[in-house]
Amino acid sequence: MKNKASANERTRPRFGVLDAVIIILVIIAVVGVYFRYNILDFISSTKNLDDYTISYSIEDIRYTTPNYINVGDEVYFEDTGKHFGTLISASENMGALSITPASEYFTTSKAEIVEVFYPDSQSRVDAKGRMTCRGSYSDDGGFLVNGSTFIASGQMVSVKTENVTVTIIIDEISLPNEQ
Repeated sequence: MKNKASANERTRPRFGVLDAVIIILVIIAVVGVYFRYNILDFISSTKNLDDYTISYSIEDIRYTTPNYINVGDEVYFEDTGKHFGTLISASENMGALSITPASEYFTTSKAEIVEVFYPDSQSRVDAKGRMTCRGSYSDDGGFLVNGSTFIASGQMVSVKTENVTVTIIIDEISLPNEQ
């Protein structure tokens, strides 16, 4: 008489070398796809970054705001908190901003035109500044800060430093030696 195998022995699958090879190949394929679409794109977007100078302007701010913006301050995008750049002198022997004070023209009784400058607690000024940042131009011609955040000339960008949050207008993006 033959002994019949128990139900457990008949339904238990066997694991063989061929099964191990198939599992390893599937894992290698998944890692290859991940590497291709994530890691290589990350490496290529950050590998070719150069230092650029961003010239910008700020319109209609309180005349005291430039006191809180200094050379060497780190600038971050307000919405994402990602690093944008570092403030540099607006021009030689100047601070971080070049200020155009508020003024008005008056005509005197002798028909002379006089320009009067007045920084008081209600005055507004315009300012220009520069910063350095790491970035590159994309294939479609746009500039990518840190290889990921798009900016362009004429664009308004909300940024923040440790002390102040302002909206800047990008005037020019150039390599430092092109200035």
